[in-house]
Amino acid sequence: MEGLIAAVVAGLLWRAYGLRPGAVAVWLAPLPLLLVAPRVAWPVAVGAAALAWLIGQSGMWTYYTRDIQIPRPVVAAMFLAGAAGAAATVGLARAHLVAGHAVLGAFAAPVAWAAMEFLIARWSPHGAWSSLAYSQADHPLALQVAAVTGVWGVTAQLLLPASAVAALVASREWAAVVPAVVLLVVLATHAYWRTRRHTPGRTLRVGLVAVDGPDLPVPLVEAEGADLVRRYVEGARGLVERRADVVVLPEAVWTIDGDDRLKPFAGLGAPVVVGAIRVDQNGSVNAAVIHADGPPVEYHKQHLLPGLESAHRPGRDLVLLPGEPTVGVAICKDLDFPALARAYRRAGAAALLVPAWDFARDGWLHSRMAVLRGVEAGLAVARVARRGRATVSDATGRVLAETDTMAGAVLDAELPLDAAPTPYARWGDWFGWACVAATVALMVAA
Repeated sequence: MEGLIAAVVAGLLWRAYGLRPGAVAVWLAPLPLLLVAPRVAWPVAVGAAALAWLIGQSGMWTYYTRDIQIPRPVVAAMFLAGAAGAAATVGLARAHLVAGHAVLGAFAAPVAWAAMEFLIARWSPHGAWSSLAYSQADHPLALQVAAVTGVWGVTAQLLLPASAVAALVASREWAAVVPAVVLLVVLATHAYWRTRRHTPGRTLRVGLVAVDGPDLPVPLVEAEGADLVRRYVEGARGLVERRADVVVLPEAVWTIDGDDRLKPFAGLGAPVVVGAIRVDQNGSVNAAVIHADGPPVEYHKQHLLPGLESAHRPGRDLVLLPGEPTVGVAICKDLDFPALARAYRRAGAAALLVPAWDFARDGWLHSRMAVLRGVEAGLAVARVARRGRATVSDATGRVLAETDTMAGAVLDAELPLDAAPTPYARWGDWFGWACVAATVALMVAA
């Protein structure tokens, strides 16, 4: 009965981790499972963890199967794999708590869960999509560890308080949680310092425009496509008149072919980043066509959504806008993958401009993934999505401006550009690999 109650309570809390997560609920969700784990038999403890994860994920079924059209057997396998991961994490923590290894027990769940998320991100076609860390994306203080560790440090931080409390209850020794408390104090101090630092300097005024239009890319040669061009040009011109240094449009608004480069966007007085599907004799690419001084330049989306974008060729190259400050371009799902943002930071980019296309329900969550990529790499991010949100965020994860784009929107804001490159941008996935090694060591020690 204890195991069942823990599973239901944790599952309902984890269910708050959906497309608009409850930040506090995700901190609390592991606690009932970790508290009950040393009190019940091993099969009950791991079974409760698996059941809790399945309850928590149940609200995502229709999103995966209907909105982004992942086959049902694949979604079922994803859910079962997640349940197995949750069960293994709780089982590892339980082994140490039962054996009296209170300090190791306090760290087992955070380290193992972070390792699991890291390995999933390495192998999954959806990158770091599944991390619990995005639940904290409206709370910049909770995100700053990502500048050192990547997103997986945020996940470990999320589980550490509940894990430390469980170790304290199991051991009844305050000394068991001293290392965890010290680490949490260090993380809080670093977060406060990083978010409060202020270095006056360069800014980029960015304009984002989305026009209410069809749910599919429109051929530019059709009347509807020409009308969309006119409406977007009007929006872009208005932003330039408001002194925007660059204007960004959403992803895949038109399909284009031949040598047509969306010429009406040239000559507006500022660079314009236009999302379009380019079709040629070799197939198609999801492109961001950049109109600045000189001939247009194209960035091609590198990470394509399986199924819905399988017909397109993936791109391979980074694209930086000419001139200073140095600004890079990515498209939507590209920012589900931390490595691309790191590559842009190492190439000298201080900001990313991101045309995107969401699925209405996931507008908040997907925009916050881009925000967290900025924290990891030390980048400001301006992102505008069809059927989602337009967001402007700085390198500490503060959302400076935001609006819904479901009925169209125009937004402009100053993008601060003086953040230093982060340790994560320089060192890469050191923390993820360290968590994998530590998990193996914890398994041996158990």
